[in-house]
Amino acid sequence: MRQEELTGKVQTVLGIIDGDSLGVTLPHEHLLTDLTAYFVEPTEASQRKLAHEPVSLENLYWVKPHCLSHVDDMKLTDEQLAIKEAMLYKLAGGDTIVEMSNIGLHRDPLGLACIARATGLNIVMGAGYYIGASHPPELATRTEQEIAEEIVRDIMVGVDKTEVRAGVIGEIGCSLPLEETERRVLRASVAAQQQTGAAINIHPSPTDDLVLEIIKILDDAGADLSRTIISHVDNMCFSRTTRHGIADAGCYLEYDCFGYADLFPPYPGRRLDIPSPTQRINDIIQLIADGYLDQILISGDICFKHQLVNYGGYGYAHILRDIVPLMRNKGMSNEQIHTLLVENPKRVLPFAPVKQ
Repeated sequence: MRQEELTGKVQTVLGIIDGDSLGVTLPHEHLLTDLTAYFVEPTEASQRKLAHEPVSLENLYWVKPHCLSHVDDMKLTDEQLAIKEAMLYKLAGGDTIVEMSNIGLHRDPLGLACIARATGLNIVMGAGYYIGASHPPELATRTEQEIAEEIVRDIMVGVDKTEVRAGVIGEIGCSLPLEETERRVLRASVAAQQQTGAAINIHPSPTDDLVLEIIKILDDAGADLSRTIISHVDNMCFSRTTRHGIADAGCYLEYDCFGYADLFPPYPGRRLDIPSPTQRINDIIQLIADGYLDQILISGDICFKHQLVNYGGYGYAHILRDIVPLMRNKGMSNEQIHTLLVENPKRVLPFAPVKQ
């Protein structure tokens, strides 16, 4: 494939579409993923037993606040269940899901293609590497050019031998502290963006100073920050000043943890103050008043089993079913909501022209 074929288009797992075809978009979700590489074994005997039971109504009270210590909860591996859950989103009015599972999150190109065919949804797949804890040992010896070439190949040729192509670079993982391989992947992602015109999605380190350092690393490497998304700005609890700094740099602010439980396990190195849905909406309303409407994205980042409707969660339809009415109730206009759900994804996801 030539890059010119992608310019102004969006690449889904089933092929290229026009940006106008995206419609209502969830820009950060996971349909098929396995997080068990990050499993934390409890020390208490009774909790060790709970940690290895299947998710059920009886243990949901424990699973939700201990999701990083529950093996079954960390697996979204059932293709048929993913189809069923994604259809609820489509029936609620959704059109597109950006699936951010990349290397380190057990990306499943053929599975995503199957879900797209079964549901009729546009599914955009990610490329690149997640956080350092999931990096393969050989990544430490690979050059930035080699990493960039791999990302470009995933976009232009296809992942492995599947011929299923990625449509976005991300979510590129950053830890606390920021690891050397993560810095290398950040710079390689910029090089891949320069060659393909793809957007970049960053899973940031959970401190105000490091997220700004990440943006500087990207900027110094020549990234198009106007096509760079900083994820989890809600659950990372960045200050208002930092959020303004992210937006003023040109990046998108992604409020992508709608539906997360108020109680959440400590993020490695930091306990996060998970905001409520109304707090998230209040932040968005304030950002709109501050002039940043065109740089805000919203999603649910479903990656645990307990978040699915089948297991008592809100599911992928949560924003359309529950959050949009709450936004209207709090005074947001239909035009503003349409911008968040449709116009902003349509602006950032199509491939940009590249400099020859």
